Amino acid sequence: MAEATTESQLRVERLKSTNILGKLIPNYLMRSKLATVLPWKKSAWVTAGFPVESCYIFGIVPMHPENSACIAGSAKVSQKYIEYAESLGFSRDLCSYFKTNIGATELKVGIKVGGIGKPTFMASTNTICDTHIKWFQIQAREMKVPYFGFDVPIAVSGTDERMDEYVDYVVDQFHDFFDFVHKTTGRTFTEKKYNEVLTKSDRLCELWHQIYEYRKLIPTPVSFQDTMAAIFPMVILPGLDDGIKFYEALLKDIKERVDANTGALTKEKEKYRLLFEGIPMWYKIKFFHELANYGAIITYEPYTYSFGPRKTLGLPFDKSLRELAKIMIDVPYNYSAIKRIEYFEKVIDDYKLDGIILHSNMSCRPSCTGMMDLKAAIQRDKGIPVWVLSCDMDDPRAYTDEVIKNQMEAFIELLAQNRSR
Repeated sequence: MAEATTESQLRVERLKSTNILGKLIPNYLMRSKLATVLPWKKSAWVTAGFPVESCYIFGIVPMHPENSACIAGSAKVSQKYIEYAESLGFSRDLCSYFKTNIGATELKVGIKVGGIGKPTFMASTNTICDTHIKWFQIQAREMKVPYFGFDVPIAVSGTDERMDEYVDYVVDQFHDFFDFVHKTTGRTFTEKKYNEVLTKSDRLCELWHQIYEYRKLIPTPVSFQDTMAAIFPMVILPGLDDGIKFYEALLKDIKERVDANTGALTKEKEKYRLLFEGIPMWYKIKFFHELANYGAIITYEPYTYSFGPRKTLGLPFDKSLRELAKIMIDVPYNYSAIKRIEYFEKVIDDYKLDGIILHSNMSCRPSCTGMMDLKAAIQRDKGIPVWVLSCDMDDPRAYTDEVIKNQMEAFIELLAQNRSR
């Protein structure tokens, strides 16, 4: 049997600068709240995969229902909202973020426990998640606000030659969106503001990529416990200075750890380097600390990395917009099965991984579609253990402590056996 060190003996050391989020998040939440009550302020509900920078170009405060659902999960109140949404007729099979949002808005809960105010308009894409469209249509109709949806093509295997056509299609929608915002808010697009926001967004992404480069080191100086919190600016603040300052502080802490040759776990205790695919279980962050008690640490997550694509700067506006369109089309959660396998296997080599945890999340079809094929390919090509964890990101009813603990111990034993070979 795999033996765990007690939590008091072995735990993940968080980076000191993550404490800055204690000020960053409340400041953002206050801006969001003011934007919903002051008539001269403008706000928008947006989703993962939506180019948040396009809100800051117009001086609009972006509000993120998925982030609010994470807050509800972390506060351990999401189940109440989910069950209320189900009492209204929404199926248990639907996205738990969506149902958390439905329940929270119907019950009119506060912003600190997952509530979110009425926006000026809503905007989403179908990239990453096809639920976004119906989710925002339902809520826009309920709240009587305008809605804009980007229809982003899926670049499946064999369609590379159609990329220019796909990009043209998305670029046209960018222009439609700019017109939509002008008609809805009266605000005007300027290339000067566009370039300013894009430059700051790229700087934020550059720093995010530097953080991931440091995660390749042994021992890794950065754990998932850091990045799952630090992703916040990447999701909701690209284009502002706030996130840039935060990441610069994080990198300073990381460099100090590297210089001292210490990691999130000590070098002696970092036994197994893992990848976690999918959205974490926000109501059970303790799961990742329990892994650490076996000397296992998450050193890479496609979920968090995917929010930070670099931008191409210095281009004429029309070409720059085409590059943004390509980013929306070509993201890991839109990859074909073949490209996704290649992506994972490269990460396994780059980060010297010992095992993979694939979160088969009943609430997130795009991330878990093709997961068994991905597992088979990794085990065949890389010869490392893969644990398919069947759970849910925001619904605690999908998590059974004893079952998960037994599966975790079995996985750790496989890692140990594989290491001994």
